[in-house]
Amino acid sequence: MDPAAIVKLLLIGGIVGIVISIGARSRPEDTLALIRNPVLGARAMLAMFVLVPMFVLFITWAVDLERPVRTALLALSVSPMPPIIANKEKKVGADGDYSTGLQVLGTIFSIIAVPFMLMAAEAIFGVSGGFDPFAMSKLLIITVGAPLAIGMALGHFFAGKRDAIAFWSGRIGTIALAIGVVPLLLATWQSMMALIGGGVLLVIMAIIAFALFVGHWLGGPDAGSRGALAVASAARHPGVAISLAVGVFPAFSEQITGAVLLFLLANVLLTIPYVKWRQKVALQS
Repeated sequence: MDPAAIVKLLLIGGIVGIVISIGARSRPEDTLALIRNPVLGARAMLAMFVLVPMFVLFITWAVDLERPVRTALLALSVSPMPPIIANKEKKVGADGDYSTGLQVLGTIFSIIAVPFMLMAAEAIFGVSGGFDPFAMSKLLIITVGAPLAIGMALGHFFAGKRDAIAFWSGRIGTIALAIGVVPLLLATWQSMMALIGGGVLLVIMAIIAFALFVGHWLGGPDAGSRGALAVASAARHPGVAISLAVGVFPAFSEQITGAVLLFLLANVLLTIPYVKWRQKVALQS
């Protein structure tokens, strides 16, 4: 097996382990939390899959970026939240049912949002390609849907070992993800550094700041839910985004991967002050 395949397996395995951990800690009724509260669910989807993509469309139209980079940012805007963001949502005081509901509903809406974003991108920028929507659906099922269902089933049938299952699957998944990310960062480091100039980093920072703002604004009256939606709006699944963008520009996979990873690193750094602020609010409430 070649090194690239090993790295891919580590990344997928890491995400799967973390999602199983999330599912083991949750309950089946958690996934219906935002469906039972349609207003709260609609506000969350409005923030994540309408306002953020519209802002990304606007700023990538206003700023002259290379087409593969522009496509990577558009793909990020319609990708679901990454599974590992649940721990950050917990830090800002979000309930488990809201976080799990956001994960499930966001995944469903991402599948709906992608075709519309691709049509808009083609109409505005002339960006089109051989994207297969079934490929993204398969990716979401493998990395999010099935592991979440498996984790919930394990937590239900082995309730006495729920915490142990969640702990070890999360720990193993985090280690695998960390090991897989290191060579990926090293392989795309030069591409990431090349993208810092030319306004790309500033555009990424503006997107993250806007996403935090609209998520906080539309998160509802609960302080924890407001913080959770803010960090979820700013964080998107890198695997889905890379698959989408590379499907449009297969010859620029390294540049696209570099842009997505630069977004992820910027997101980690820029959301730290917001998370610390929401932690203080959660402690005071």
